[in-house]
Amino acid sequence: MFIKSSQCDGQQETCGCVNVAIVRDAVIVTDEQGNVSTFDHFEWRDFIAGAKAGEFDLPEDSPALTPIPV
Repeated sequence: MFIKSSQCDGQQETCGCVNVAIVRDAVIVTDEQGNVSTFDHFEWRDFIAGAKAGEFDLPEDSPALTPIPV
């Protein structure tokens, strides 16, 4: 089963989103450019724990967090 980010619904192809498939022996992540990464369930668990703990958050003063004018 692939899970697509809800942030990509109706967006252009280059939205930077990924698809995640959780299968019996691995977790497979693909992006819109066709890149594929495979993780075992222990690696995926550790990644999710790190993300929940804020390990990958940008600093509050990061230019990447500046809104883009529309």
